[in-house]
Amino acid sequence: MRKLLHRCLYLWFLLAISLLLSQDASAVPTFQAYIDGGIAGDSGEDHDTWFTQDNPFSLIVVGAYGPKTENLTQVTLALSVPEEETGTISITGGDGATLLTTSVAFPPTGYYNPNADADIALLDDISGYTGYTDKSFLPDSKRLNSNHYPFQADASNFLIYGIGDFDSLGPVHNYNADGGGSTALDPGSNGEEKTFSVSITGFTRVHFDVFGFDVSEEGTQTMEGTWGLGPSSHDSTFRTPAPGALLLGSMGIGLVGWLRRRRTI
Repeated sequence: MRKLLHRCLYLWFLLAISLLLSQDASAVPTFQAYIDGGIAGDSGEDHDTWFTQDNPFSLIVVGAYGPKTENLTQVTLALSVPEEETGTISITGGDGATLLTTSVAFPPTGYYNPNADADIALLDDISGYTGYTDKSFLPDSKRLNSNHYPFQADASNFLIYGIGDFDSLGPVHNYNADGGGSTALDPGSNGEEKTFSVSITGFTRVHFDVFGFDVSEEGTQTMEGTWGLGPSSHDSTFRTPAPGALLLGSMGIGLVGWLRRRRTI
């Protein structure tokens, strides 16, 4: 009898752990950046990412509220572009996207984006502004310390855009690129999705991440906040087609045209 009881308790414990893990795995993260119609996969150092070669394309940014979240503010797009490349990027829609180039005080951490120690290195042909030579612009960098490839030293230059606050309006999607991709609407979530139109010239690759300040209620009257970064399974990348793919596409178009002309002769 005692052995049976111990076995039942052990099985119950395993079931409880598996339920907790499954809830964590399926939970909607605080921030996401999804390319509408993107294909989930891996390419180079980018893993479990939404990819597109369309240009322009629609970028959907998600801000999801946690159980104690009061507000998602200072939400920011972080665009990483290959070092040594220059180009232009246009982002419109949502509630607006403002390229950030100066530091502004913001309580309680005291810094808005970019951080006060940002090393501004302007590339001359991006609307008069550009990105940064390293990742030091990230706010409260100790909390945003990430092993995600685009944030590694010497991997990218950055541009960051302020896209405003995100409200709690209703259920949001879980745009999870892990394991082949999932775009299901999560009825248990609550937040806001903003859609931006993005157009890119010059850059062969632009990676999109999103981070922001999560103001949460701690206790009855205490408000605290932390910077949060979207997970690496909920980000997106634009890339130009490989030269070989462009050549094959051109040959295919030419062949179709030749066959059509043959039929009309």
